[in-house]
Amino acid sequence: MNWSDSWRGLVKLGLYAVSLIVFWQLVIWVVRPAPWLFPSPTAVFSRLGDLASSGQLWRHVGITLSEVLSGFCGGSALGFLLGYSLSRFAWVERLLSPLLVASNSVPVVAFAPLLLLWFGSGFQTKAIVAAVMVFLPVGLNTLQGFRAVRDVHRRLMFSLHANRRQIFLLLELPSALPSILTGLKIAAPLAVVGAVVGEFLGTWEGLGFLILDANARLDTPQLFVALFCLSWVGMGLYFAIQFLEIKVLGPQMRTKLPGKPP
Repeated sequence: MNWSDSWRGLVKLGLYAVSLIVFWQLVIWVVRPAPWLFPSPTAVFSRLGDLASSGQLWRHVGITLSEVLSGFCGGSALGFLLGYSLSRFAWVERLLSPLLVASNSVPVVAFAPLLLLWFGSGFQTKAIVAAVMVFLPVGLNTLQGFRAVRDVHRRLMFSLHANRRQIFLLLELPSALPSILTGLKIAAPLAVVGAVVGEFLGTWEGLGFLILDANARLDTPQLFVALFCLSWVGMGLYFAIQFLEIKVLGPQMRTKLPGKPP
């Protein structure tokens, strides 16, 4: 992806945002809802300015972002180890598969209170909830990526006297990398969801607290501000991984871009 492609993407994103705001304002003019029910863009931007100028917004965004990044990194590392272990050792898959199916069948909000009892209402609980949301999609995509490596290629590496470490670094990891990065992109918004679910359990900080505070006071503009900030945190993490994917995979990804010849 060259700079012209990047600028075109940013321009499209800006036009989309402007179109959304214009449509939003048209709805306000036509429907005329109560301000506490559906605020206007000017009311939301005014509340955004107040929170930003007072410093509250940046503090809450920073706290939620640190929870998201901690949970994302920890959950991704555990997911990678899980996926690789399942692909390499059949006994690990037989042992853990029922547990994974069972744990994935229970919504995270169901056992989040248990984490609150075990770890308290501090930073670690929010990061753990985010990590729980992340590790399974990363693990399953990692498993799929390593399983896609053909045995004939492994045998070829063995015939060339490659050791286990060389096979992993030169064959298995590069082959599995597209699937791993896809899992990371899937997990990026889930990390945001996990962090906010953890904040809903009880906190005085973070964007989750801003949402709860706005709901208690019927401050709908503040609620919109918090939701927009959460969406930007999720999109920022997603696009950061997408940028890494393009940089790492290089020409392989450029051939997949619309309008690019194979």
